[in-house]
Amino acid sequence: MKLLLISANAGAGHIRAAAALEEAARDLHPGAEVRNVDILSFTDPIYRRAYANSWLKMADNAPALWGYIYSSSDAAKAKKKQAAIIRAFDRIEFRKFRRFVADYAPDVVLCTHFLPGQVLATSRKETWGRFKFGCVLTDFDAHVLWAQPSFDRFFVGNEELVEVLREKGMDIDKITVTGIPIMKAFSRPMERAAARRKLGLNDSAPVVLCMGGGMGLGNMAEIVDAVICEPPVQVLAVAGRNARLKRDIEALEVPEGTTLKVFGFVDNIPEMMAAADLAVTKSGGLSSSECLAMGLPMLVPNPIPGQEERNADYLAEIGAGLKARGMGSFRYKLHRLLGNAPLRSQMAENARRAGKAGAAAAVIRAMLG
Repeated sequence: MKLLLISANAGAGHIRAAAALEEAARDLHPGAEVRNVDILSFTDPIYRRAYANSWLKMADNAPALWGYIYSSSDAAKAKKKQAAIIRAFDRIEFRKFRRFVADYAPDVVLCTHFLPGQVLATSRKETWGRFKFGCVLTDFDAHVLWAQPSFDRFFVGNEELVEVLREKGMDIDKITVTGIPIMKAFSRPMERAAARRKLGLNDSAPVVLCMGGGMGLGNMAEIVDAVICEPPVQVLAVAGRNARLKRDIEALEVPEGTTLKVFGFVDNIPEMMAAADLAVTKSGGLSSSECLAMGLPMLVPNPIPGQEERNADYLAEIGAGLKARGMGSFRYKLHRLLGNAPLRSQMAENARRAGKAGAAAAVIRAMLG
C-alpha cells in the first residue's frame, strides 16, 4: 500500500494537517509506504514564493482587501476562471509534479489543500481508478475552490459543511464528517497541574496562552500588552518565527501581579494548552481544532476576513470562543472571561463536546481501511 499525502506550504495549517495524517497512517498501517510532499516544492521558486506569501502579506497588511477577494471568489464563475488559470500553469509549473505522481504510482492520494485537486483534475480521466483520491478541508468554512469533482472522498470538520458543499456542487455521498486532523498529542493532554509545574506556573492566577500563528502575524504585542494589564494573570506568549515580535513582547513593561513568559517557535504547544485557562489566538482551522480537542476556550482578536473570520463565527456559534473587533472590544471580553471562571468552564465543556481529537485516524481508516 502506497499513500501519497500532498499539502501546500501556503499557511502552516495545511502542512500540520498532512503531518497529522502521516502520523496516523504510520500508527495504523506500519507496513504502508507513506510519502508526504508539498506541491509547491515542485514549482519554480518565484512562483512558489508568490503563491505561498502573497495571501499572508495581504492578510496582514490589507485584511479588508483579502476578505473582499476571498468572498468575491467564492462563486462557481470564479472557480471556472481559476481552473482555466491552473490549466495554463499546469503545462509549465506543475508538469514536474504530475510526472512525480505518475512515477510514484500511489494507491491512495490524500491532500490537505485544494491546489492538488485542481492540478490532478486535468489528468484525472487518464488516472481514474488507478488511485483513490481524497481531500481534507482544513477550515470550518468551504470556499468553492475546495469543491473539486475529481475527489473520491472529502472529509470535513462539521455537519454544516456537508450542506455548504452540496450547494457548491459536491456529491454529498462523497463527504464524511471527521473533524480536522490534528496530532495525537492533542488527544492525550498532560494534567493541568503537571503542565503548570513544568512551565514554572502556579494555580494562584489564570493562565492565558497568546499565539499569533506560526509566523507571528498581527498586532500581537499590543494584544499581549492588554493581557498583562489584567493582573493577577500568568501569560505564555508564543511569537512563532517572528524574532522582531518576540523582542517587542519581551520589551513590554510587566505590571506587578503578572507573570509573562515569552517564546519563539516551540514544539510543546499541547503542554502549554494543558496549562492554560484561555487561548488568545488566530482562528486558523488547525489551531481552533487543537483548542477544541483540548477543551480550551478561545478569544479571537480581529479575525482576518475570509476563512479565519468564518472559523471564529463557528467557535462563537458552538459557545467555545468569542471574537473581538478592536482593542476596546478585546479588553472588555478579556476582562469578562478572566473574571468569570464558570463562563470559562462552560466554554471549555462546549469545546470538548465539539472537539474531534481522532480526526486524523478517522480519515486514514476511511481511506486505507
